[in-house]
Parts: sequence; structure tokens; C-alpha cells
Amino acid sequence: MARNNTISRRLYRILLRSCRQGVGISNKDNSIDNVGSGNCLLLQPPMDPRKYGFAKIVKARRGQTPQQRKKSTKTNTASSSIHGNDVGMAMEVLRFVHMSLGGDADDDLHHYYLGVSDEDDSSDDSVGAAAGRHSEGHYTQFLDDDEERAEELTGTYGDVSEKDDDTESEENAAEDDLEFDESILATSNDLTNAVRIAFRAPLVSPTPSNEETWPKQTIIQRRHRDAIDVSNLLSEQLRMWSGRSSISVERGVRVVATSACLMRSSAGVGVSGLDKKSYKFAYRIRVENVADLLDARRKEPPSDDSGEPSVEHRAVQLLGRTWRISECRTKNQKPSSLLQRLLEDGALIDENNQGGDAEEERREVQVVDEPRTGAVGHLPVLGPGEVFEYMSGAEISTPTGQMEGCFHMASVDFQLTDSAHVGNPVEALSWASNDERRFEAKVGKFGFLVDDYNED
Repeated sequence: MARNNTISRRLYRILLRSCRQGVGISNKDNSIDNVGSGNCLLLQPPMDPRKYGFAKIVKARRGQTPQQRKKSTKTNTASSSIHGNDVGMAMEVLRFVHMSLGGDADDDLHHYYLGVSDEDDSSDDSVGAAAGRHSEGHYTQFLDDDEERAEELTGTYGDVSEKDDDTESEENAAEDDLEFDESILATSNDLTNAVRIAFRAPLVSPTPSNEETWPKQTIIQRRHRDAIDVSNLLSEQLRMWSGRSSISVERGVRVVATSACLMRSSAGVGVSGLDKKSYKFAYRIRVENVADLLDARRKEPPSDDSGEPSVEHRAVQLLGRTWRISECRTKNQKPSSLLQRLLEDGALIDENNQGGDAEEERREVQVVDEPRTGAVGHLPVLGPGEVFEYMSGAEISTPTGQMEGCFHMASVDFQLTDSAHVGNPVEALSWASNDERRFEAKVGKFGFLVDDYNED
């Protein structure tokens, strides 16, 4: 048991270090604008080429649902010291991990980790009933009491609020209109909280069931393997995010962009002696209405007679986009023609560089200016907490590049405006360009990178 506990502590520290330091390092070359904390990471599924050109509107994962806020946890000491919504975001992280490692979407993770069931009210004799079973995809990790990690743990999970059945039914119906997002924009604090909750989940349920037949030693060893799988998953997520991403916030619209290389190809040698190589990149764009989050942070919310629409009516419509795509040639990129190799080796002098060290060369190769055609044919209307996500792509001739631009947006009334497709009548397109309801949501610069680029 002492050896297992030592392994548990090491895995715990490795994951905490990845959450605290890895996210910061991965954002070093990302563009993070107007965001309170730069330590953000988009937990996202890999780019799927089959979804090229695909678009959807989903509900952002922000933490706990109203049902979960009414529960309290008694089994996980880590969650007791974390504020309610922070626990909710940590559980969203754990759900993403669970699904990424092959877990079932219907698994009750709140019961598994916190002793809080979505189906039944928690009570003393049912708390933690699922925590003694190992399920593929779960990575909870048992830790014995450790003075080095001892904390004063007080408080409860979330705020308890009572609502009548009709109100709760209406909220549930509204939430069911849209599916929840697969991705989660998490902070390093959310990741750290998830690790703390997972490592302090009960090892064995106080109410053993017939399924709980494994010895503790076996459960601990399997959970060690799960923790290692999670470390690998987090490393891959950091790689997918690092240097390829951007976050911008403008007038209640948050835009998150990230890219991945899909394929490389070569069409032989052109008349100039240069290899005609091309690199096809996919990019995932997420446009989110965060007006409700910004409103919650305001010290003085707008009064009823201020003339400002209530937060639930504050919607935005995406009208079009502008993109600038550039190719980059870095110092360590080896040229592919004999002439370029001679220039690099100093046998010939480049008159523009006079033989000195070449700086990174950036060349704009494409400009897309479509302020009236939406994105991938859609002109979506987003209410607070909704996300429009789509996947598209670009092709360049160098293994590194970058892309930046903006979305042309309009503030609209959620109850009076419907999403549209290109060709449908859209009222906001008839507004003057200087109408105060129209604005641009910046898309920060995000990189195109080929991970294993190495040409001889």
C-alpha cells in the first residue's frame, strides 16, 4: 500500500504540474486578447476531415445544471473546498476526459466522483455508491491521507435553491432544445480542480454492491493506469492548442480559433526549380455569445428602464467574415531546390540578405472579404450561452503560416430574429455600415504548423 501511495502522489503532482504550467507554456505563442486569464485551454476532439465544412449551434458547457446546483456533496473533500460553479466546470472537464477515453455518455459522473446523483437525491446511505467500481474511461485515483496535501476543507457543493416543478420543467425543456458542446474552454484552475476531485474520490462505496468484487489493490493499480492515460491525453490537448490558437472577446462575443494540418502533398518540380509542395490545414472556429457571463460580472447590472434589452434577449447574428492568410518561412526551414541550398550554404549571396541570417519571411497569400455571406453558408443567431462552431480550411505552400481576421456581427433581438442561410432575407444586412448595432468581432492571429516537419 505504501508503494501504491507513492505512485499516486507522483501521478498527482505530474498532472497538477501539467495543468498549472503546461497551459501557460502552451499559450506562449497563442494570441489571447481581451480575456481575463490567458491560462485557457480548449479541450476539443481531434479535427475530423469528414466534418470539413460542417457547422452547428450548441449550448456551451459552463458548469452545473439547475438540478446539480440543488444537490450537496458529502463524500469528496476536495469539492467541499471549491466554489459551486468551479466544481461544475471541473466536472465538465472530467466528463470530457471520460468520453475521450471511451466512457459512456450516460454514466453518472456526479455520483461517481461526488456522491451526487442526477436521478436520485443524495442521502447518507447512498453516497458514493458508484465510486468503488472501475469503468473504462474513469481515472479517479485513490490517495491515502497525506499531511503534505492536508487542507482545511469546508463548505458545500453549489448553492441550494428551491423552485417549483413548473419552472424547473420549463428550464429543462429549454436546455433540451440544443445539444451540449463537445468541447470545453477550460482554465488551468478548472483542470487543477478536476485533478483534485478525481484523486480524492472515494475508493470503495460505503454501500458495497455485487459489482464491487475487485480487491482494493487491483482498483488502485487500474486507476494508476487511468491516470497515465489522462496525462497522455492532456499532453495531446496541449500540443493541439500550442501555437495554433487564439481567443478574442468583443462586445459579448468570444471567438476561439484553432488549426491542425490535415495533409501534405507534392506536385513535382516547377520551372523555377522549386518543389511544388502544398499543406492543407483545417481550422475550427467557435463563435460564442458570452453576454450572460459579462452581465454577471458587472457591478451594476442594467436597470429595467435603461432601454437595454434583458440578457436573455441579447443575441448576435453572424453576417460575414474577413480573413487574411499568410505563409511563413522560418530560419530552420530547409529550402528544397539546389539554388536555395547554395544560397543558404553561402556559396551564393542573396542580394536581399547579403549572406546574413535570414529573418522569418511572412507573405500574405490570400484575402477573403465576405461581409455578407456568413460562414460556410450560415448566418446564425446566437442567444446567450450558445456557440456556433464550424470547420473549414486553407491550403498554403509552406509548412508554417498564420491566419487572422474578423467576423461581421450584428446585435439583434433573440425573440424576433431567426438564423438564416445565404440567400435568405436578413434584416441586419440592410442596416447602414455605421449603424451602432453592427460591429466586428476580431479573430486573433492563429498559426498553421506541421508538427514533424523535417525535409532533407
